[in-house]
Amino acid sequence: MSNPLVSIIIPTYNRAHLIGETLDSILMQSYKNWECIIVDDGSSDDTEKAIEIYTKRDNRFKYFERPSSHKSGGNGSRNYGFEVCQGELIKWFDSDDLMHKDLIMEQVEYLKGNKEADFCAVLAKKFERWGEFSDFNPSVTKSTQTIFDYITGKLFFLTPSPLWRKSFLKGKKLFDEDLFRSQEADFHFRRLIEKPLFSYINVTLLFVRRGHVSIDSGARKNPFSLKSQFDYFQTIFFYLLSENSLSRKDKINLIKYVIFRQAQFLESLYYTRSPLSLKK
Repeated sequence: MSNPLVSIIIPTYNRAHLIGETLDSILMQSYKNWECIIVDDGSSDDTEKAIEIYTKRDNRFKYFERPSSHKSGGNGSRNYGFEVCQGELIKWFDSDDLMHKDLIMEQVEYLKGNKEADFCAVLAKKFERWGEFSDFNPSVTKSTQTIFDYITGKLFFLTPSPLWRKSFLKGKKLFDEDLFRSQEADFHFRRLIEKPLFSYINVTLLFVRRGHVSIDSGARKNPFSLKSQFDYFQTIFFYLLSENSLSRKDKINLIKYVIFRQAQFLESLYYTRSPLSLKK
């Protein structure tokens, strides 16, 4: 692992006007041994042409169209990208966010020096206009009660924040292709209950764009996936009831929190007047 290949996996949908900035930030990385797997989820704009500029310029950029074997949406595109990638290390990324030039280098060096770690994460800032940043950091970066802090929001991971060892992810259920909300929470919760060894690098190396429509075409077609939402909350419930390291008080507080999250979901469903039925 002296110079491991990093696979940067990017789902995209109608991002012709933004994806160039993202790919430029990848080109500027001080760490050079990477491949960038871009999976198009059926764009109807000039996204493919925008990406073609980069694939012709640098063969480390690789363009794919999401196959019908994976469901429409960012989750299906991420899962397919994982299937075709070649790297030892995995970086999920989004087609509108930006990397600091040393993002990959810092994370690779950390994993090289901490061979038992399954992933490491970095801090982020969010922006709507470049130069106008605000913190987007967890309030806890070291935790002795990881699940408690994660479910209650003190510890969290944006999808592009961690760098993962592929060996830790291989053979596991990754992104739920039926889930169009809480997909990041679902993915990271499933990883955390597998008790990975990880750490935050306490430096801001990720810039997350906000203030525009989500890329997820599947979410626009089906903004709420009830079965997946309740499967996710049920998974949390079963975990809380079986986790011996939590005190009775902590379990009660967490169960209250999960019930609150369920109520929020049902309220949002009601006010958006979704055609979906609770019986579906």
